[in-house]
Amino acid sequence: KKATSEANMVANIINRIALSNPAVSITFIKDNQRVLQTPGDGRLYSAIYAVYGQKFAATLMPVQYQFGDISAEGFISIPMSARPNRSMQHFFVNGRYIKSRTCSIALDEGYRHSIMTGKFPACVLNIKVPYEFVDVNVHPTKTEVRFANEKSVFDCLYFAVKSSISQNDVVKQKEPPILSPSVRQSVFTP
Repeated sequence: KKATSEANMVANIINRIALSNPAVSITFIKDNQRVLQTPGDGRLYSAIYAVYGQKFAATLMPVQYQFGDISAEGFISIPMSARPNRSMQHFFVNGRYIKSRTCSIALDEGYRHSIMTGKFPACVLNIKVPYEFVDVNVHPTKTEVRFANEKSVFDCLYFAVKSSISQNDVVKQKEPPILSPSVRQSVFTP
């Protein structure tokens, strides 16, 4: 493929690695320019800020939820920041980037009545499940997975989203929060 296409594919992979490993500082150099520098401070928000920038990071709210043996943590977008497609939905299972219809539908259902029809929420969510409850050998790329109990994963994500929306009372929020200068500085200091 063209060099630009290959570079974009590499950038997408680097972004996923950075989001799944916030404790690791990652530098991505393309055409002799530093495109990405993550701080490696162990905070997912810092990695998101470094990968997608302040404007996107400011539209996020935290998620932390436990449902039996399954937990979900990370960030989801405020309802007013819904997007025209699912391109900014990033799911990780036990630190591995995945694509999952179950997770996407659970996210959409959690936002039902909070966003406009035809719009999609953004997220960076890490779902932790016991290793024996997930099969990663569904597709050669290992990005598609099958859960032993799809309903439990669905319920965990659904309630995690609903809980975060209600706790943050974001439906009434007018503007996304702005990062303080000290937080901005810590994000860019390796």
